[in-house]
Amino acid sequence: MIKKDWFRVKKYPHIGMPITPIDRKWVDQFVKNPKAIAVHGFYPFIHKKLSVRKFRKEILNDGSRSKLRNSSNKTREIYFANHLDSNIYSYYSELLNKHYESKLLLNGLQDCVIAYRRIPLNSNRNKCNIDFADEVFQFIKNSSEEEIVALTFDIKSFFDNLDHKLLKKAWCNILSLKTLEKDHYNIFKNITKFSYIEEKRLFQEFKDSIIVETKSGIIKNRKIVKSIYLRNKRAIAYCDFKDFDKRIRKNKLIVKNKYNYVESVVKAKKMFSKESKRIKGIPQGSPISATLANIYLLEFDELINREVISRGGLYRRYSDDMIIICKKDDEMDLIDKVKTEIVSENNKLEIQDAKTQIFIFRKENGRFKCYQKHGELERDNKKFEYLGFEFDGKYITLRSASLSSYYRKLKRSMRKAHFYARYTKNVNAKGLIFKSRLYKRFSHLGSGRRRIYERDKFDKTKWNISNRYDWGNYLSYAKMAARIMGENKINKQLSRNWNILNNLIKEKENDLKNLNK
Repeated sequence: MIKKDWFRVKKYPHIGMPITPIDRKWVDQFVKNPKAIAVHGFYPFIHKKLSVRKFRKEILNDGSRSKLRNSSNKTREIYFANHLDSNIYSYYSELLNKHYESKLLLNGLQDCVIAYRRIPLNSNRNKCNIDFADEVFQFIKNSSEEEIVALTFDIKSFFDNLDHKLLKKAWCNILSLKTLEKDHYNIFKNITKFSYIEEKRLFQEFKDSIIVETKSGIIKNRKIVKSIYLRNKRAIAYCDFKDFDKRIRKNKLIVKNKYNYVESVVKAKKMFSKESKRIKGIPQGSPISATLANIYLLEFDELINREVISRGGLYRRYSDDMIIICKKDDEMDLIDKVKTEIVSENNKLEIQDAKTQIFIFRKENGRFKCYQKHGELERDNKKFEYLGFEFDGKYITLRSASLSSYYRKLKRSMRKAHFYARYTKNVNAKGLIFKSRLYKRFSHLGSGRRRIYERDKFDKTKWNISNRYDWGNYLSYAKMAARIMGENKINKQLSRNWNILNNLIKEKENDLKNLNK
């Protein structure tokens, strides 16, 4: 199993040229020099919003779900650091992580906090969502209780609500220091009082001269009409460093995040005025953010885990999602304990009551049956959802929403293939569906995980084995889940996949034939 390194080579466009493997030596010397980091000036993050469409049935007052699915968009605020800054954050994240892992081991929490960590399963791989979910389901299955309860909690806007003073305190505690050293303090200051540039504004400023790298390795400036084409056009930077002061700072593209701003209307114009200094929140997306989020809740995890274990239960936290498996008699005590501690002066966070769920597993005819509790009501024929899987007390299956998302992607790719076959200007490709691509992405033919071969740069007739892998497709994940969990129901969920794929291909091919008549 290859151990991941802090040094990161990324290709996303930012301010200045990206770092390459040949830069490793000077980057290594720089990030490991505390004096240099203590005075380093960090570039602004690039901010973008990622929107994910959600389809959910409305929960009625009696706990039942409406027949109609409501469509909504979940927006996530993501911030990308400059390439050198990203490596600084990554290196210091690794330093903090070493201390954090030691604390987890000391406090018996090595299996409780499961997000943003590499937890070895064996010499071949680390644990993944399949293993984490299976541990919880097996704990329920093997319980000797007649009734056992699964409690799920969600922390409201987790990264946006991390208190800066408490984060600094946790940072000092993890390093066993009374105050942060200058290099650590500079990073703390820049991750809490960060500035950023809106990606849309940055693109509009430089869209006529985006820096790209051709397939042959030539660096040049190129006009790109829309930001969605950045990747296909092989963009590697919006601009050079010399343009930072000349255009970015001069044209006031930088947004300072040091203050909270209040929107008001003055003379029919929207105005934003400073109200107070921002005292909470870190950017989601930087290499160090996940580590800091885990460190922030170390004492909380220790306290809750100790309480749950003393009652014979199980506690797990995956970032802002928490789950507790406990006896029926301990249900209300543990709910109150979690809610009281999370809002305390030691954490200053908040639980989303709307997302707090209670599932009761009750033994009937020698096996558990799942019920969901809404107030005083209990609904049967329910399934407990956790980390992309559903569990009814006996069988484990893939989450219905995940399967729906998979088939939506399949149909979207099919429409794109049909559109290309119909409108392409390539005479040889006109009217042809490229089935091999579809089979690779959406069938068992592409589910095998294999080493990637790359063409030799100097001899185009030769192919060399690379260090990269083709990790397969969604079916690879499903097969792995069925094997680890020993659950044939998962295989049955996808048993019709081959027929669905081929029927869609035939439908599109017939449509193209009819158009050509």
